[in-house]
Amino acid sequence: MANVIPFSFRGELFTGTHNFASGGDSFKLALYTANPYTTASTVYSATSEVSASGTNYVTTGNTLSGNAVAFGTAVASCDFSDSEWSDASFTAAYAAIYNDDQSDKLCVVLDFSGSKTASSGTFKVSFPSPSTPADAIISMA
Repeated sequence: MANVIPFSFRGELFTGTHNFASGGDSFKLALYTANPYTTASTVYSATSEVSASGTNYVTTGNTLSGNAVAFGTAVASCDFSDSEWSDASFTAAYAAIYNDDQSDKLCVVLDFSGSKTASSGTFKVSFPSPSTPADAIISMA
């Protein structure tokens, strides 16, 4: 499976629901052991989310920082700073970015292409460099 952009997110962009600019809306990154989402999904779901019990993971995930919007002649994109969990002991195969300020509306589901594990270490989700907008975590051409 590949990353998923929900159908509703596309429409929400044109209605001004999401503000990805620095100082705009607050976005979160939740981690999952299995993918609970489809293209018809609209909001954050706790189904299959990584367990918070003894893992150093907090249900609903991390708040993302470093929101940045970039655009060029043919591409517009947004990006975030990397997100990490310290002293983590869990496995995740998917992540979801959702808008915490807009009723937990789902933006994108990320497929890690397999399970990734941290055992009393740092679990880090690294976002691609926004220096090339087409490589950003969310981009439109």
